[in-house]
Amino acid sequence: MKFKNIYKLGFISLFFLASCDKYLEVDPDNRAQLNSANAARELLATAYPQASYVIMSESLSDNFSDKGPFGGSLVIPANRDVYLFIENVLSNGPDTPEFYWAACYKAIAAANQTLAYIESEGNKAELLTYKGEALLCRAYAHFMLSVFFARSYQDPSPETNPGIPYVKEVEDVVIKKYIRGTVKSMYDNTQADVEEGIKLIGDQNSANSEANAYHFNKRSAYPFATRFYLFKKDFESVIKYAKLAFPNDVLISSSIRDVISYKPLPYFVLAETWSSRTQPTNLLMATAPSQVQNYATMRFSANGAFATAFMWKTPPIAGSYAWNLYGQENVYNIPKFRPYDYQLQTYNIAILLTADEVLFNWAEASIEIGDYDRALQLFQIYLDKKVIGGGKISDLLMQRNFSTLTNPNKRDYYITGLLDFKRREFAFEGMRWLDMIRHRIPVHHNVVENPEGITVGANDPRRILQIPLEVQMSGIERNPR
Repeated sequence: MKFKNIYKLGFISLFFLASCDKYLEVDPDNRAQLNSANAARELLATAYPQASYVIMSESLSDNFSDKGPFGGSLVIPANRDVYLFIENVLSNGPDTPEFYWAACYKAIAAANQTLAYIESEGNKAELLTYKGEALLCRAYAHFMLSVFFARSYQDPSPETNPGIPYVKEVEDVVIKKYIRGTVKSMYDNTQADVEEGIKLIGDQNSANSEANAYHFNKRSAYPFATRFYLFKKDFESVIKYAKLAFPNDVLISSSIRDVISYKPLPYFVLAETWSSRTQPTNLLMATAPSQVQNYATMRFSANGAFATAFMWKTPPIAGSYAWNLYGQENVYNIPKFRPYDYQLQTYNIAILLTADEVLFNWAEASIEIGDYDRALQLFQIYLDKKVIGGGKISDLLMQRNFSTLTNPNKRDYYITGLLDFKRREFAFEGMRWLDMIRHRIPVHHNVVENPEGITVGANDPRRILQIPLEVQMSGIERNPR
């Protein structure tokens, strides 16, 4: 088998390419032939989706509102069409569903190309750690696609609900027929890749802190496993991998984001700090073309009600939250993104996995198995880095602050508290929608021109992004509407 370079495989991987027989006959650039461990590692640098899901994810969630057509409000399809649950977004540029779909399958193609090369070399020992990384990259891209384009594993009937195509082989034709499979088969494939990848992955980048932040290794593989198993509701596995990621509480305490120390930082310094590879919470990062830094000026984004209800809310312990919320009504923001220009395109640093998420996944799994004492310990570790002048949290304080549900039981108010903490921690980072998916939380979007707004319930098919039109044209089954 002849292995082509990254320029070729990135395009072949897309489901919506037009036919071009001669394309496969020409190697457009022969500088990156796969013929060494170093070349395999360089190829793996492209096995991470070079796209941001933040704008589409926040726009789907209840973090954003319609602020109205006031002067200077930025209206872009990536934000507007997703917020309004329009089936086909009128753009395929950065921050759109179609762009994210394509970027993930490009990443999958790079992972598969690496795996095929390693297989052709007889799985040499010096290549196995790269095999582990490639498997984790393949699992990550497929899993994140499933989050947005397929029903959740926790929805009814994962054995029959359509998944997304799980591609394991190198494409050697321009147009290839793929089947979606089911949500369960997609999760089974992802789990197999995660487990084998973790067995093989090493700390090959530990001597280089920059590479360490941009490649899977044990430091980031275990956190990804906690996310995957939380979606699968395998809570014992969540706890298992959380403990492997952070064997003691001192380590996790020193790794989560110290928002208290951020408070005196100037605006642009805070943006640099938030996405810095030197921050211990930032476990896996990528670069992506994106306008996410402009979210506050978009018509459909956070308003004053969100700031009052969440960012300025009184914590369940003495003291006040340490986040600085900048701007004013209709342009509230936290500078979490650091844009830079490259070849006439604006890029941002995408933070894919953090230590803070591991803490929350661990706490949620503990709650679900009834270990409330452990959840409370993790909440305390968390609040110690987020609340100025904070005291100690207790079971009674949890109940008083979060027993807002009808006839709440202990599990309910602990989960309510966790989601409240997490919504604040990851505001404007796209994580809220993932929680709304897992917990089947309905979403209501106000629309200035429509007094009734848009309400999307737990079983509403609009919660699932539509398969891109050009992908449907290649024979991939569309999502029902």
